Amino acid sequence: MPIFEYQCNTCSHEFEKLVFASDEPDIACPACDSHDVTKKMSAASFMGPSMGTCAADAPKGFS
Repeated sequence: MPIFEYQCNTCSHEFEKLVFASDEPDIACPACDSHDVTKKMSAASFMGPSMGTCAADAPKGFS
């Protein structure tokens, strides 16, 4: 159950959404209900032992 980060292209609101494989790909902004949103790039929550156990432990430039 991945959580994705989005930014609304209409009002610039940033939000997270838990997205299931069966969900519709049409995501709406919770602030203005616009469907014009962009998925943001983000660090993984768990990155493995070579980079730490979570994104907060990642070396600079990876968060």
